[in-house]
Amino acid sequence: MTKDEQKFDGMLLAMAQQHEGGVQELLDTIFSFLARKTDFYTGGQEGAAEKLVTSKFKKYEATAVAKAATLKAERAEQEKRRKERMEKKKQEEKAEEDKLNSESKIVELTDEQAVKLQEEIDNKPAIPGPSGDSASDKKEENLEDEEEDEKEKGKLRPNSGNGADLPNYKWTQTLQDIEVSNMNIMHVNKSWIL
Repeated sequence: MTKDEQKFDGMLLAMAQQHEGGVQELLDTIFSFLARKTDFYTGGQEGAAEKLVTSKFKKYEATAVAKAATLKAERAEQEKRRKERMEKKKQEEKAEEDKLNSESKIVELTDEQAVKLQEEIDNKPAIPGPSGDSASDKKEENLEDEEEDEKEKGKLRPNSGNGADLPNYKWTQTLQDIEVSNMNIMHVNKSWIL
C-alpha cells in the first residue's frame, strides 16, 4: 500500500464512523455524492461507470479476501496453540494431583494391622544423640532454643510437666492437680504439709 492510497484514510475513517448503518450507508453516501456533484454516471459511454466500479471492486476484492484468509489462518493457528497449551497445562496439573494423591493416600487398617503397627512403633528403639540423649530430646531442646526470642530471655521456662524447676524444688501441674517435690514438703490429698 502506497502513501497515496493512505492519504485519505483519516477522512474516510471519520466518514465511516459517522455512518451508523455501516458500509452500506457509507457507499450510499459516496454514490449519492458521485451522482449529485460529478459526471460519474453521465461523463462516459453507457455502462462505463458500472465497469469502472466493477473493475475497482475486483481489484481490491482479491487483496481483501487473501488478507482475510491469512488472518483467519493465523487466528486458527493461535487458537490451536492456545488449546494445546491449555491441554498440556491440564495434563501437568492432573499429573501433579495424581502424584500428590498417590503420596498422601489414607489407608484403612484392620484391627490386627493397627495392633501390629503400634507394636512396631512401641518397640522401635530411641536413637541416642552424640551426648547420649535420645533424638527426640535433642529435637525438643533445639525447638525450645529456636522459639526463644528477645522478650523471653531471662524468664523462667516451664518444664515438661508445665511447672518449673527451681534450685530448691520443682513442681508440675495438670488441670486437676499440682505436685511440688522437696525434701521438706509433702503432698497429701491436695493439702500441703510444710
